[in-house]
Amino acid sequence: MASMMRAVRLFSPGDLRCVEVEKPEIEKEDDVIIKVKSCGVCGSDIMRVMVKGAYRHPITIGHEFSGIVEQTGIAVKQIQPGDRVTASPLLPCMKCEWCRIGQYIFCEDYAYPGSRVDGAMAEFIKINENNVIKLPLNVDFEAGAMTDPVSVALHAVRKCCIEPGYKAAVYGLGAIGLLTVQWLKIAGCTNVFSIDIYDEKLELANFLGADFCINARNQEPVESIKQNTANMGVDIVVELAGSKTTQVQAIDSAKKMGKIIFCGISYDDLLIPNATLSRILRGELQVIGAWNSLNSPLPINEWDSSLRFVNAGKIKCAPLISHRFRLEECVKAFDMMFNKKEVFNKVMFKPEE
Repeated sequence: MASMMRAVRLFSPGDLRCVEVEKPEIEKEDDVIIKVKSCGVCGSDIMRVMVKGAYRHPITIGHEFSGIVEQTGIAVKQIQPGDRVTASPLLPCMKCEWCRIGQYIFCEDYAYPGSRVDGAMAEFIKINENNVIKLPLNVDFEAGAMTDPVSVALHAVRKCCIEPGYKAAVYGLGAIGLLTVQWLKIAGCTNVFSIDIYDEKLELANFLGADFCINARNQEPVESIKQNTANMGVDIVVELAGSKTTQVQAIDSAKKMGKIIFCGISYDDLLIPNATLSRILRGELQVIGAWNSLNSPLPINEWDSSLRFVNAGKIKCAPLISHRFRLEECVKAFDMMFNKKEVFNKVMFKPEE
């Protein structure tokens, strides 16, 4: 008889339950089974659970996680039972043209825990050896579970091609936005503007290195940025709110020849006002997309780099964790996040509790 475990399962949009399911078993020679210690909630999880649904139902949700290796397939050599690990969630096909050049984020036929295959908001998860990464000594399980958002923020900042002394702005201070603030400072930005509508998030951004904190409910952010940049704007803007309002503001905040990185997932159409379009044309602005992160060796492995910076204490994760829940509290947690009943950043599930 198969062993059982607890898992948070999505049966249809809005129908989320903590139930008992069969524990995953080794099926392929390169399988790794991980006992989950921490599982974070991504912003995409909230919409998937409450509105959009997944690619199949029922499905165990969650893709930001860390834990301890419990069992491995016979071909697994680099990972052993007892190792403390995390795992990059994108499971590439390894066959399409993008996989062949190591650009796995563009894979034409990928799988993904929590949306296409069973995820990590459970006591155990099974994943391919190639996705598993050992945690350095100073990275605890909660920080390890945040390697995905740390890497996504790094991927966006790498798109900026920053020169020392640049000025930058970050719209949207969720977990990735707060991590982006830290990466921008590390990369050499001397002035970083952080924009959100919650004072609690702005205070945290200031603690993590932001130089100017703008509450968009009280101040017009574009005007505030111009007032503090001799009316020129900033060299770099990273948009992470995914709002059609902040997307336009991001473009309007950029200096001539500046770069705007769109990284926030949007669920609305974007209508660009003519004056904003004119800024793109006349200012020769670069509007750049940033999607996911790269766990491939060249030019750098963003997951390895992220873990090195967290391990060295240069990227701080712990201050971003606002809530912790047991698996059985899944309905309460997602209701709180979706309906914005409390101000939150990174919400963490603890399967062992």
